[in-house]
Amino acid sequence: MTPSHVSPGLLVVLLSAAVFLVRTAALMLGPLLVALAAAFQTSVAAAGQLAAAINLSWGITALFVGPVSDTYGRRRVGLTGLLVMGGGILGSILARDYWALLVCRLLTGIGAAMIPPNSMAIIADHFPPAERGRPMSIVISASFLGPVLAIPLVALLADLGGWRTPFGVVGGFCLILWGIQWLWLPRQARAAGQAVAFLARFASLSRRTGIWHVLVANALYQAAAFALFTYLAAFLMRTYGMRERETALPLAVALLGAMVGSLLGGTVAGRTWRIGGVALALLVGGIFAGAVFVVAPSLWLTVLLAAIGAVLLAVFEPVTWALMAELAGESRATANGMLATSNQLGATIGASVGGLVL
Repeated sequence: MTPSHVSPGLLVVLLSAAVFLVRTAALMLGPLLVALAAAFQTSVAAAGQLAAAINLSWGITALFVGPVSDTYGRRRVGLTGLLVMGGGILGSILARDYWALLVCRLLTGIGAAMIPPNSMAIIADHFPPAERGRPMSIVISASFLGPVLAIPLVALLADLGGWRTPFGVVGGFCLILWGIQWLWLPRQARAAGQAVAFLARFASLSRRTGIWHVLVANALYQAAAFALFTYLAAFLMRTYGMRERETALPLAVALLGAMVGSLLGGTVAGRTWRIGGVALALLVGGIFAGAVFVVAPSLWLTVLLAAIGAVLLAVFEPVTWALMAELAGESRATANGMLATSNQLGATIGASVGGLVL
C-alpha cells in the first residue's frame, strides 16, 4: 500500500533523483553527437537537432500538464512523467534511423516536462512557506549534478559499449526510480467530479500581476544562464586553444558554482529581503557572466568569473519557485508549468544572443 505520508527527507531524495534523471536525459546527447552522426549517416549539426528536439515537446507539455496535476494529483503526473521519459529513452535503443530517434526524443521531452514543475508543487504541498526554500534548492542542485556527474559517465558508457548503451542505463534507472516512487510517493486526495478546467486556471493566474513579473524575470535569468553554460566550452576552445575534453574540468567548476548558488538561494527564499537580494544578485551575476566573454584575462580567471557569475545567477532559481508557490495558491502546478515554459523561452533567447556575442 502506498503511504499517505513519507518523511520530508525521503520525499526530497525521491524528487531530487527524478530531476537528476531529467537533466541527464536532456543533456545526454552532447557526448553522443559524433557517434549518432556516423550511425545515421548525417552531419553533427543535424544530429544536434536531436538534442534540441526535447525542448520543443518539453515547452509545450509543461504549459498544459500543470492543471492535470492540480486536478488529478501530483503522484499520477510524477509517475506518468517518469514512465514516459523512461519509455522514450529506452525506445531510442531500438531506433534504426534518424526520424525514429527524433520521435523518441520528443517523447522523452513530454515525460521530462511533467517532472520538475510537479516536483516543486509536491514540495509546496508538504512544506510551509517559510521552509520551502531549502528543499527546493536541494532539488535544483541535484539537477545540476546531471552535467557534472552523469554526462561524463554517458561518454564513458558510449566508449565502452556504443551509443545505445547510455540509453539503456539511463532508461533503466528511470524505471527503477518509477518503482521506488510508486511504493513511496504519497497519494493526494481529489474531490469527486472535479474538472481539469484548463482555461479557468490559466485565466485566474493571468490576473495576478506578480506572476507575470516572476515569469519575465525568470526568462531573462534563463537566457543569461543558458548562454553562459552553452557557449563557455566553445569560448574556451577558441580563446585558449583547448581541446574538447580539456574543457570538462572548467565546465564542472562553473556548474559547481551553480550548485552552490542554488543552495544559497534556498536560504534566501525564506527571507523578507529576498526580492531585493536576488535582484542585486542577478545584476551582479549578469555582469560577471558577460565579463567572461569580454575580458578573458587568463584561462582560470575566466573560469573563476564564470563560477562567480553562476553562483550569483543561480541564487534566483529557488526563490522563483518559492514565489510561484505562494502566488499560485491551489493552482501551483499550473503556475509551475508556466514557469517551465518560460525556462524554454529563456533558453532559446540565450542560445540566440549568446551565439551572436560569441
